[in-house]
Amino acid sequence: MRTSTCSLYIAADPARVWRAITEPAFTRRFYLGLAVDSQFVPGAPIVYRAAAGPVPDVLHGHIVHVEEGRLLVHNLYTGIGAEQEVHCWLTWEITAAEPGLCRVSLTCDDLDREPDPERDDAWSRILSRLKSVLEAERFTPGS
Repeated sequence: MRTSTCSLYIAADPARVWRAITEPAFTRRFYLGLAVDSQFVPGAPIVYRAAAGPVPDVLHGHIVHVEEGRLLVHNLYTGIGAEQEVHCWLTWEITAAEPGLCRVSLTCDDLDREPDPERDDAWSRILSRLKSVLEAERFTPGS
């Protein structure tokens, strides 16, 4: 197993970041166009769905641990049906740094021991897009 972590600071409070990573309308805007669907309780399924296409459930797994507003851990599977196996565990950690600013870390514990620069870069891009979406809205009139 190998672990990679991306972290950055976002001009938003932890509650707003939590909403962004747990509400479908938000995730579709920064998570590769995918909308999240889950009850966000341990053991519940988590699915990231595409808006259109032959496979609506693009990524799926189960919630491992939740501390609302602070921590979300879930796994992701590869394969379909009996063929599916855990591919990785994702950990979202949100920490208040000061009023209106928080540190967001996304850690991927990947079962594939071989580096995959494209996949590793995808997690960094997702986190960067999250920052862009939240900070752009912060300065939009009426938000």
